[in-house]
Amino acid sequence: MRNIYILFLLTFLSVPLSAQNSLVHIPASKTLVGIWKQTGVTNPRTGEIMDVKSGNYKVINADGTYYTFITWGIENPSKDTGIGQYGTYKVTSENTLVENIVQHTVNPMLNGKNSILKFELIDDNTLMMAWSPNTINWVKERWTRLPLSM
Repeated sequence: MRNIYILFLLTFLSVPLSAQNSLVHIPASKTLVGIWKQTGVTNPRTGEIMDVKSGNYKVINADGTYYTFITWGIENPSKDTGIGQYGTYKVTSENTLVENIVQHTVNPMLNGKNSILKFELIDDNTLMMAWSPNTINWVKERWTRLPLSM
């Protein structure tokens, strides 16, 4: 009888824990959280956004972590793709976030540094981001949410 009471108590106490967080899976997210493909970047000559074909990928997780994957070539994407950087982020205002770069493989001088990014969700599937190496010149990027597909 004592075991039945303990089992009932544990079951009863675990119900609120399982319903406590209604997490949204990344493919269902309509927020900044998602898997994004870079589809445009600022042309240094014109300042206009130009399409990029191979693209890089950014995973922005709900837990405040992110990863950026770099595709180096289009001949063998699975071989030529690697993690370019990872870290944590914090949204500091409606259109600003700060990335704390834990490790950056392309530019190790950024390891341990903070990077301020401006962002705007144009619609559910389009994210505009801008970053600056010197807080004067901003590089704009267009990111497109990856759809759930086969």
